[in-house]
Amino acid sequence: MSEPLLRVTDLVVAYENLLALGGASLEVRAGDLVGVIGPNGAGKSTLLKAVLGLTPASSGSISFSPTLGKPSLAVAYVPQQQSLDWNFPLTVWDAVMMGRTARIGWLRYAGARDRQAVRESLAATGLADLAGRPVNALSGGQRQRLLLSRMLAREARVLLLDEPLTGVDPATQEQLFAVLERERAAGKGIVMVTHDLEAAAERCTGLVLLNRTVIAAGSPSSVYTPQNIEATFASSHLSHTHASA
Repeated sequence: MSEPLLRVTDLVVAYENLLALGGASLEVRAGDLVGVIGPNGAGKSTLLKAVLGLTPASSGSISFSPTLGKPSLAVAYVPQQQSLDWNFPLTVWDAVMMGRTARIGWLRYAGARDRQAVRESLAATGLADLAGRPVNALSGGQRQRLLLSRMLAREARVLLLDEPLTGVDPATQEQLFAVLERERAAGKGIVMVTHDLEAAAERCTGLVLLNRTVIAAGSPSSVYTPQNIEATFASSHLSHTHASA
């Protein structure tokens, strides 16, 4: 079995006295599409932000394969749509080019390779014809495809997506999975947080059921069981757990 591109081991994240994640572990290898599922407040977004270095861990470890090079270039992230300011005066092209910032560097101009990466990313998500459109004029489905394009433009090997299926129509969902399948086949490792259990069970290569800690992890056939789902979504599970517990 190949070495994991990303390994999370016994990760603990606490906000003041509230335990957001307790002892969560996860491995992602090349070709994996891992669906992370759990109720609201289960720590799913916290897990992604900890991997990105946006949220400090209280204990545990997060490591990337040395083959990925700089960690800052190893990961690309698709945040939740509602967490962004869509009124910022940017065109679709400019927003996707922002995905190249880590490679270009600050106060530098985009080169031919950067422009080519943006063109390819827009074409992959069907947005090439909308490159000059302001982002505030996009529909919900187009905005999600824009976020996918920005992720692709980064050319990272580990892809993290936070609720990419929320609020999109079936056609956009199909296009999203087509993009993810292509990236998976190219050797990327993908983690997707979602509330769509059926889509995740059908499309993902692995599932992680999370409620402050990992309830079950493995293949969809082994994880997606009534017992595991009940344990994950039981309202009382860890609902009063604190960091001191």
